[in-house]
Amino acid sequence: MDGCLRIALVTPFAWNLPSAVNQHVADLAFQLKRQGHLPVVVASSDDPRELKRMRVLFRRTRGRVLELLSEYRTGVDPHELLLPPADLGPLAASAGIPVMPMGHSFAVRLNGSVANLGLPVDVTSRMERLMMGAEFDLIHVHEPIAPSLSFTALREARSPVVCTFHLSPLGVVAYELGQSVLDRFFDRLDARIVTFPHGVEMMRELYEAEYEVIPCGTGLDASKTSAEGMLPAGNGLQALGVEPGFALYVYRGDGRRAYRALLRSLAAPLPAGPEQTVVAVHGPSADRWPPRTVPRRLRSRVVLTEFDSPQGLVPLYKAASAAILPYLGGEWLCATAAEAAVCGCPMVGPDLPPTNDFLEALAREGGPSGAIFSPSETGSMGLAFARVRRAADAQEKPVGKASGCSMEAVASRVERVYRETLESTSPSAGRPPHTRVAAHSLHVRGIGEEPPRRRLRHAALRARQADWINADLHVHSNFSKDCVSSVESILATAREIGLGALAIADHNEIEGAFLARELSGGDPLIIVAEEVKTAEGEVIGLFLKEAIPKGLSFDDTLSLIKEQGGLVYVPHPFDALRTTPSYRALVDNLHRIDVIETYNAKVALSAFNLSAERFAAKYNLVAGAGSDAHVLQGLGTAMLRMPRFSDPEGFMAALWEADIIARRKNLLYLQSLKLLQTTLDRVLPEE
Repeated sequence: MDGCLRIALVTPFAWNLPSAVNQHVADLAFQLKRQGHLPVVVASSDDPRELKRMRVLFRRTRGRVLELLSEYRTGVDPHELLLPPADLGPLAASAGIPVMPMGHSFAVRLNGSVANLGLPVDVTSRMERLMMGAEFDLIHVHEPIAPSLSFTALREARSPVVCTFHLSPLGVVAYELGQSVLDRFFDRLDARIVTFPHGVEMMRELYEAEYEVIPCGTGLDASKTSAEGMLPAGNGLQALGVEPGFALYVYRGDGRRAYRALLRSLAAPLPAGPEQTVVAVHGPSADRWPPRTVPRRLRSRVVLTEFDSPQGLVPLYKAASAAILPYLGGEWLCATAAEAAVCGCPMVGPDLPPTNDFLEALAREGGPSGAIFSPSETGSMGLAFARVRRAADAQEKPVGKASGCSMEAVASRVERVYRETLESTSPSAGRPPHTRVAAHSLHVRGIGEEPPRRRLRHAALRARQADWINADLHVHSNFSKDCVSSVESILATAREIGLGALAIADHNEIEGAFLARELSGGDPLIIVAEEVKTAEGEVIGLFLKEAIPKGLSFDDTLSLIKEQGGLVYVPHPFDALRTTPSYRALVDNLHRIDVIETYNAKVALSAFNLSAERFAAKYNLVAGAGSDAHVLQGLGTAMLRMPRFSDPEGFMAALWEADIIARRKNLLYLQSLKLLQTTLDRVLPEE
């Protein structure tokens, strides 16, 4: 299992319904498994059998999903509960790849077609539990449409995230309409893939970033002919009633509108051909979205045949003079082009950016020829078909096949992106593979776990281990302008409640920490710290030797902390009610951040702490906790129970074993005390 990656492949579309994105995910998962990795598909489903399986896997007290995934990670064949029914979705159970049903989907109609998306309201809790306990090395989300299952996975992720923008029609509309929502989460993407070059320009108009172009590819094996092949043995084309030189059109998904446009085009006078067109109808798609019947005047020129698996199309692609790509474009455009390319079949396609990009790439590779037609111009498709046939007739050497469109080539490139992403998001070397914060949550109940509040209460009552102490890493004294607690009173209160270590972190001031260290005599141990207001937000330096000026950039402030041999501690990093560094600033400085405060007793909403916890787990950072006390009554409301330490190295080693202890007090009560203590001298009359 050396070098094996545990990857969650998340699709926004219902797994039980035909979708090009789902087909890509299935092909990619199959190839990644062949390359020695452990993929897991995460999807929604409306099939009653899948919903029953979901309930067994994700029951709060007795759910089996984490237990079974743990067994799968050891390299054994997945349990049958992890596998979908044999006849459901594009991935057969025999492939041995787990498919996680997360909940229901709902239908979205766009331009006359329908897509089914996972509903975040239904799947959020299950997604949180899966991300918390499954220990994925990486999450690969596809088409992170808002709202969708992919978007939920992006928000709840506790592992680095790679995203593929397929730019399906529904995706493009969602990115434009949901830009204000996605803007807040776009920086959480650690790597971005687009399936065609022009898509990079489209995405950069919405979100300026770096993108990698990797085609969607196909899992078709052109060297094998499926047993369910379209051309019956012995009779071949004659069994279908067609002659050589036919065009091939594949009906998949909800392609009713495009299919009607094709029939209208074929009904018009086409002096240039094609003489006959074979329409291969995907059985599951036809069951859900039946295509219209062929008009009587076209029945001699249009032949229908049915297939269930894409592999069954190989004989038709090889026999056809040209493949007609989805007439109006759509979700299946790139997938159909990739299938035709690996089979060496020329193609004609609508004048759309993906088609142009694809044909230009084929021309560079020496692959099969292609031509563009305009769906709005009568006869344009026939002329494009004639051009392709003439080019094929003039071809002196056999038509090449586009090896870059094979899923083997695509998966190799995607794997490289995975490795680069993991390398770029890894913090300092020498840390364990998973921090304690990744094991369980202080805010969300995992499958089979006791509630977080009960666990915190039990931890607080647990007998102390020898040479372990309680430490509060975020305390203010009267050297901060918004606090009146004297250093002497803080030390007395700390001894009273049993604190063995204390970080005095005044706002842009360090003298209080020096005084506390001098007066404490080592009981409690004082960490000299400072909460510095940078140009991008607040950051705490621990084990400082001298003060750091406020107002500098986040980058410069971190440099000054490190120059002193101090540790970088990021307090309340996702508190939307305070000034905090941006998500991107934190990611760009992972190599210099030592501790993330995942529990701050003064945040107004627990969701702020939960976001910090996810961030620490995602990037394998050490978790910290602090009361952020501005009044004596708040001291110790958040602590760490950890081994005793005396220097920064010992402190960091102790943090890996630490448990967070919460002694909750009403936030309104603590804030009221702070307000009274810091403002009474301004409102009461002097005597």
